[in-house]
Amino acid sequence: MRWPDALASLRHRNYRLLWSGTALTQTGQWAQQVATGWLVLDMTGSGFYLGLAGFLRSIPQLFLSIPGGVLADRTDRGRLLAYGQGVSAIFTLLLAVLIWSGQVELWHVLVLTFVIGSAMSLIFPVRQTLVPNAVDREDLQNAVALNSAGLNLTRTAGPALAGVLIVSVGISICFFLQAIGLLLSYWTTIAMRLPPRERKATLASPRADLAEGWRYITTTPAVAGLLLTALIPTTLGMPYMALLPMFARELEIGAGGLGLLMTVMGVGSILGSVAFTAAGNFARKGQMMLTCSGLFGIALLLLAVSGDLAFALASLLAAGLSSAIYQATNQTLLQSIVPDGLRGRVISAYNLTWGMMPLGTLPLGWLADHTGAPFAVGVAGTLVVLFSGYAALRLPAMRAL
Repeated sequence: MRWPDALASLRHRNYRLLWSGTALTQTGQWAQQVATGWLVLDMTGSGFYLGLAGFLRSIPQLFLSIPGGVLADRTDRGRLLAYGQGVSAIFTLLLAVLIWSGQVELWHVLVLTFVIGSAMSLIFPVRQTLVPNAVDREDLQNAVALNSAGLNLTRTAGPALAGVLIVSVGISICFFLQAIGLLLSYWTTIAMRLPPRERKATLASPRADLAEGWRYITTTPAVAGLLLTALIPTTLGMPYMALLPMFARELEIGAGGLGLLMTVMGVGSILGSVAFTAAGNFARKGQMMLTCSGLFGIALLLLAVSGDLAFALASLLAAGLSSAIYQATNQTLLQSIVPDGLRGRVISAYNLTWGMMPLGTLPLGWLADHTGAPFAVGVAGTLVVLFSGYAALRLPAMRAL
């Protein structure tokens, strides 16, 4: 089968299986995130507990990303991915049963969210490290772009599906579907036939592997800069998603409206991913990345001052579009620069930036409780804009990429 240039990486069987598993897992994950937020808000009515749920879902990345990266460089990445999906499926199914039976309590939701988040903290970075192993080098940028497009497509499909299902069936169905998706993703993982790769890291101790990865990051300015410019907007800006249930409540649009807010954000992300894919191998990627980071902060500021549904939707569309281009550019540059033998450790450091997101989510939830969600999101947007301007002026290595 001949694939068009925009879908070139899909001609590889391993990549098709990897992409399909990612789509299944992430669609369910986004649906589960919407359902968890609505459930916690319904049980407590508290922005703090919304932030706490987001904190517990993301904080495992802070502690497990780096050990997971060492494991990814020392062991079979496919097997590691399969184990993570299996564990996540079991605990997601447990939470679904508790909700369906009416026996769920807040502590159940918080504890199981933490456990599921711990398993997912292995799944996502290992999937990223497998992308270059599933395609030829000439298709790498296209594979990263399609991976980003797929993730953003799930950001649209998952919340939309959750909004419909919560209203028509109930919250528990979102968790049941995620468990099924994880089991199907387990099958796509074991069906892949990846070529053998050299694993020099197994010759040294885990501590030596970790030190080697740290030396590479700190002595390679481009990699260090990319990780820094991934960290700050993610930590300061992305926690706004945890507060969208409060926007939905203030706009009086219910669970279906919350799904709409997240769906429009996802549509913007898809548009950004499509634009990035269609642009091909363009020059000045670093400048594009920093520009879109600043635009993301501006979009958050617009969301903060939005007083009606239409303005909020337009702001979320812009936030999704700019953040998608920013993230896809950052990931493409990292995947292109880092050698395969160090990829697990560097990608785990990249995902550690998402593990830092709870450090923004929890205080943002507290601030939203005391000042309102719009003010809290406005603070986040202002900080993202300020950092983007600083990086554009003081990090020449990024402008040169």
